[in-house]
Amino acid sequence: MGYLFFQILIWILLAFGMGGITGWLLRGFTHAFQDDEKEADEQSSRGSDHIMVALLKSELSDYKKRVRELETAAPEATPPPEKTRPRIADEWQPAPLTEPKGAADDLKKVRGIGPKIEKTLNELGIFHYYQIAALNKENILWLNDHLHFPGRIEREAWVQQTRELVQQSIEQTANG
Repeated sequence: MGYLFFQILIWILLAFGMGGITGWLLRGFTHAFQDDEKEADEQSSRGSDHIMVALLKSELSDYKKRVRELETAAPEATPPPEKTRPRIADEWQPAPLTEPKGAADDLKKVRGIGPKIEKTLNELGIFHYYQIAALNKENILWLNDHLHFPGRIEREAWVQQTRELVQQSIEQTANG
C-alpha cells in the first residue's frame, strides 16, 4: 500500500511540474505576441496622429486665408453715432446765482433731492428754496434736462414743497 501511495504521489508531482513548465512557456509566447500587437497599435496610432495633425494644419491655413480675405473685404467699421438728445434752450434757464445769498438752504429737506442732486443744483446756481418755488414750466423743462431726471420735479412736487418751506421760514422769521 505504501508503494502505491508513493507511485501516485510521483505521478501527481510529475503532472504538476509538466503543467507548470507548459504554462510558463505559453505565457512567454503570449506576452511576446501581445507586445507585438501593442507595438503595431502604437505605430498605427502614431501614423493616424500624423495624419490628423496634417489635416488640422491644412484646415488652419484655410481659416487663416479666409480671415485675411474677410479683413480686406470688410469696410472700416465706424462707431455708431452717439445718441444725443436735443438740449433745452438756455433762455429757459432759471435766474442763477453765482453764490448763495447768506447761508444756502438745505435743499435735501425737499423730498426727492439728495446730496448729489443738491450739489448739481448748486452748480447750476440754485441755492435757495425761493429759487425752486419761483420755477415756471420752461424753467422746469430746462432743469429736468440738466438734472437728467425727466419729470422728477413735477412728480415729486418740488415747487409746492419749496413754497411750503418758504412760507414756514417767513412765519418763523415773523414769529421770532
